[in-house]
This record gives sequence, structure tokens and C-alpha cells, in this order.
Amino acid sequence: MKYSRRDLRMLLPALAAAATASAQRTEQPPAPAAADNSVEKLPVMKTKAYRYNELPVATNGQNKQRRMFTAKTHTGFKMESHQSDIAPGEVNHPPHQHLREEMMLVRIGTMELTINGTPYRLGPGDVGVIGSNEMHNAKNVGTTRAEYFIVNIGRDDV
Repeated sequence: MKYSRRDLRMLLPALAAAATASAQRTEQPPAPAAADNSVEKLPVMKTKAYRYNELPVATNGQNKQRRMFTAKTHTGFKMESHQSDIAPGEVNHPPHQHLREEMMLVRIGTMELTINGTPYRLGPGDVGVIGSNEMHNAKNVGTTRAEYFIVNIGRDDV
């Protein structure tokens, strides 16, 4: 038997009533309130230049970091970017993993990006991509300071 759109339209109120009744029978805890750092609270990215020499510098031992932005795209996709300056022989941070994907773009020096135990040697102009939930960290394996940019894509709260 074929149904017309009009026939299906007549069924919609009955389907809606059944769905409502089913939802009322199933006790659901209320949705958690949005965390202060949730993507919903981030500003939407706007056109802007981030001048390297104008970025505030945070120091951690011999290493430095410049934060550029944490925002969301017009479609609600979270993005974060910062620049790191690592002394020879130093690591950026202990090995860790996260849900979001990440890119390392090397500006100066030689970094060894280790992902799930596999080392990748990166120099100026090279890019390393870190997939979701992959254990990673990086070490400056050169004899001079190394500088690189990180771009995080996605969110960790889902």
C-alpha cells in the first residue's frame, strides 16, 4: 500500500504523542549544566591577525609559550592555537592524550614528536598530526631553541 504525504502528515500528531508519553515514562536525569570552558561559551572566531611579537609570553622553566586564541568556528567547532619555544634537550610536557586532534607546525629548530611510541623528527616547515586519543609529547632534539605552533581542533567535553 502506498501512502501520500497527506496520509503521513495525519500520523505525525499520533507519533508525537507516543514519543512524549514514552519520554515521560523514562526518567532521565537533567542534562549537566555547561562547564565554564565548554564550547558553547566560547566566542565565535572573527577575522583577526595575531602578531607573534605582540603575544603575551608565559614561561615554564627554560620553555616559553604564547597563546593566540581559543574560539569556535561559525559552525560551533572548537579551535585553539598557541606557539611554544623549547630549549635544547627539553620536552614540551609529559606524554598525554586527549580527544581532540592536534597539529604541530615547526617554525625553527628540530623537534622529535613522539606519538604512541613512534618518533617523528620535524624541522622548519614540517607538520606533525596527532590523532584523537593518541599518547604524545615532543622534545627539542636540536642544539638551538625550537619554536613551533600548535593548532588543536575539536573538543574534549563530548
